[in-house]
Amino acid sequence: MPNKLIPDWRGGLTAEKPEQVRPSGAVNGSAAIAVSTPGGPQGQQPALPATPVIRLYSDYVRCMAALAVVTIHSSGAYLQQFDPANSLDIHWWTANIYCSLLRWATPFFILLSGSVFLRPSRPEATQQFLLKRVRRVVPPFIFWGLVYTAYQYRGTLLGDDWPTLSSVLHLVFFEDVYYHLWFIPMIIGLYLLTPVFRIFIQHARRSDIEYFLALAFTITALQHLVPGLFIVKYIGWLGYIGFYVLGYYLSAYTLSRPLKRALYALGLAMPLVTALGTWWLSLRSGAHDQTLYVYFSPNVIIMTAALFTWLRESDWSAFAARWPRLDAWVHRLAGLSFGVYFVHVLILDVLKNGYLAGWHITSDTWFNQPVFPLFGVLLQAATAALLSVGLIWGLSKMKGVKKWLM
Repeated sequence: MPNKLIPDWRGGLTAEKPEQVRPSGAVNGSAAIAVSTPGGPQGQQPALPATPVIRLYSDYVRCMAALAVVTIHSSGAYLQQFDPANSLDIHWWTANIYCSLLRWATPFFILLSGSVFLRPSRPEATQQFLLKRVRRVVPPFIFWGLVYTAYQYRGTLLGDDWPTLSSVLHLVFFEDVYYHLWFIPMIIGLYLLTPVFRIFIQHARRSDIEYFLALAFTITALQHLVPGLFIVKYIGWLGYIGFYVLGYYLSAYTLSRPLKRALYALGLAMPLVTALGTWWLSLRSGAHDQTLYVYFSPNVIIMTAALFTWLRESDWSAFAARWPRLDAWVHRLAGLSFGVYFVHVLILDVLKNGYLAGWHITSDTWFNQPVFPLFGVLLQAATAALLSVGLIWGLSKMKGVKKWLM
């Protein structure tokens, strides 16, 4: 997932929540960040002189989220095949289990973006910030948009019945081109709002941020769970902004121990709630019901916040010292993750259709051999991830190509 999208994870640390740090240059490709402390009763955080340190958790979180996205996309196709007469079908349940466990994947990237770009310690003018983001996100978005547009029309492009210009333009501007590319316009929208929210963060008390988070997630949950409710009908756009601000909040403030324990306990229960709740709702409606899959559902928000908090507070410095080679690979993979995010869907489709030497790889077929779906998803995701990483790594070595890929 996004390397350029969330470049180098630069940001400041607060004295209120100590980070695990490493001397600058200890990890190839990681970024230095500045230390800051809360300043004054209003919770402002003036930057102190920069001390070069490295936040260890971000690359681990990014890699986990990227692999989780690949796994979700490896299993999700079976969700729409729900049959109320055969509600215990192993294919549907396999997809339901993995998707219920991994709904935190995409919100993680938004949380990480907020934890970096909303920090008051980043002394960037609005124009400077936006130009950096545009230069790093738009070129690969255009490149992969063209790739997926051509792939969508691969059948007609090889024949005489070429698509009309109007159909291509409609695909590009109104249908996201391909299902996973929706993320880029969404994150660009958050970038456009970042200068405004930096001002809010700089002058807000902790209670002000908590009020905004409660408001944002309550409104989006109500709009989603109670469609048409008049009081929230026209302001449901707050959800992704909520995750963006939550990323900053969880990186800047320490939760009390009782609150943290309650969050962890609820977070552990949420995958089961999501899986069983989705099954019950689907039985009731007679078709797959993804109400509890939506990122703004309380079950997803709780699970995401709990896991992000736990991962952020884990001792990654000790892990890196014990497993230095694995640690090095994590940082390398993190540097390729944006390109992997773009290409993995293409790889999954190529494998599913047997375009690669006639080998079919799906959740129940691995190199044309039948496998149990629960394990087949992991084999499919691992194969797609390895091919995606290898392809992006190879292409990134070509001079002048990297900025168009990742």
